[in-house]
Amino acid sequence: MTVRQMLAGASLAALAVATPALAQSGTEKRTSVTPYIGIDQVVAGPIKGDGDVLTYTNVTAGVTAEVKTRRVEAAVDLQYNHSFGWGPATDQDVLTGVGHATVNVARGLSIQSGGLATRVRTDGLSGAATQRDTYTSQVWSGYVGPAYTTQLGDFNVNASYRLGYARVDDGTNLNDGNAQYNGSFADSWTHSLTGSIGFSPDTVLPGVGLTASAGYDREDASQLDQRFEDAWGRVDATVPVTQTVALVGGVGYEEIKISQRSPVLDEDGTPLIRNGRYVTDKSSPRALIYNFDDIIWDVGVLWRPNHRTSLQARVGERYGGMTYQGSFVWQGHDSSFALIVFDGIDSFGRMISADVAALSGSSFDVARNPFTGDITGCAFSTTGGGQCFNDALAGITDANFRYRGVSAQYSRRRGPWGFGLGAGYSQRKFITPEGQTVLIRGSRDENWYGNGSVTYAVSDRDSIDLVTYINYYNASGGRPDVLNYGAFSSYYKSLTRRLSGSVSLGLDGVQADDIDTIISGMGQVGLRYSF
Repeated sequence: MTVRQMLAGASLAALAVATPALAQSGTEKRTSVTPYIGIDQVVAGPIKGDGDVLTYTNVTAGVTAEVKTRRVEAAVDLQYNHSFGWGPATDQDVLTGVGHATVNVARGLSIQSGGLATRVRTDGLSGAATQRDTYTSQVWSGYVGPAYTTQLGDFNVNASYRLGYARVDDGTNLNDGNAQYNGSFADSWTHSLTGSIGFSPDTVLPGVGLTASAGYDREDASQLDQRFEDAWGRVDATVPVTQTVALVGGVGYEEIKISQRSPVLDEDGTPLIRNGRYVTDKSSPRALIYNFDDIIWDVGVLWRPNHRTSLQARVGERYGGMTYQGSFVWQGHDSSFALIVFDGIDSFGRMISADVAALSGSSFDVARNPFTGDITGCAFSTTGGGQCFNDALAGITDANFRYRGVSAQYSRRRGPWGFGLGAGYSQRKFITPEGQTVLIRGSRDENWYGNGSVTYAVSDRDSIDLVTYINYYNASGGRPDVLNYGAFSSYYKSLTRRLSGSVSLGLDGVQADDIDTIISGMGQVGLRYSF
């Protein structure tokens, strides 16, 4: 059971039985699908440090869509970019985008799906922004699955299943000397099945609400044929103290197993690495590298002063030690804020799939880098369905890890102004056998990140945006610590009803251990035609 399922499952189930559900006042129907093509000229060069001045002509094709009807709620931002390099610059094809969709099939039954395509660096500079160079990898992630909710008398019944897939395609040959092995992730399939049944306080029993829930999670990763399995069951109680405050607590049992096969060894007994990944010995027995089975419990408080605000905080015992989790969520008319404190066992495949699944609503703002087309880290939403991907995409490895930290996101749109802010900190303590990888048992990485965006509509035809970002990755296993920071601003002007122009300027800085600081300046001019 991941931390996201913990907060969205048992804790939110307690929230549901603590307060009556709000009836929908109506659904505002809208559909907007805008395909487009564009061309722009980009130049990037070093302001500080070594490097070439690179010039590209980019040809793009993409689509943005927002759909909200009685049965369908979806949002998509997808873009294909082909770069024609001038001089030392190389040609590139890049597909980036993010989207999700919820289809209401029948009363209480929906099908949910979503996906993410973006790029990360493969030159060891974990967490740094991608550039127009050869040391990048393409990341793919998607999920699909049904969700069902119904009321059987006084009992609330919920069930869901999610099939997820994540993949990393390297953009360079990791057999050469330009990149070191960092535990490269290849691909994985994930399965997540959850269900619950419960009743609200003062319905079946006086003064108390109970919810029984259970779940099963599994991930099969191609790297060393690694397998993660988590089976759990628990009972949660909600005891209202006042009209807005309730005591919550739960107890259950959980079993987690992580296993993998051995790598093929060369004649010197060294694990064989091919294209940056271990070669799996399919004939080797499956070795158990993590095994946890025990009673789990937690207690806490739930505060919900109104239908827009909720706070929950829990402390308990899990994974053989104390755990601390909580969340604060506020949803305004034109803004939203969420703060989450988390603690769980995770991996890149499960984490990126869960991040994509966390997107919701029919509208979000995706801040794209105008020079590369990449998603800069966050999809902001004033309806509370936004998500930041920075943390998942920083320091991608093949290992499972204890995942702790805090994340926050704020979004607001009022009049001509739009604001978005995402920030967080996380710690990953890796679960791997000693001797097989540079990430040994007990080694840990830390990541701090922040993203901010401001948009202003000068008029119905003109707008300006400003995006800033910072990421510091404190790496283990002999990898460099990396600080990446930057900002870019763009001006957009409608030339005709369908044709618009843009001008962008930006800076990007990278500092790393034993590497000279590199600060790059970038400029862009472009045209876009929307159909």
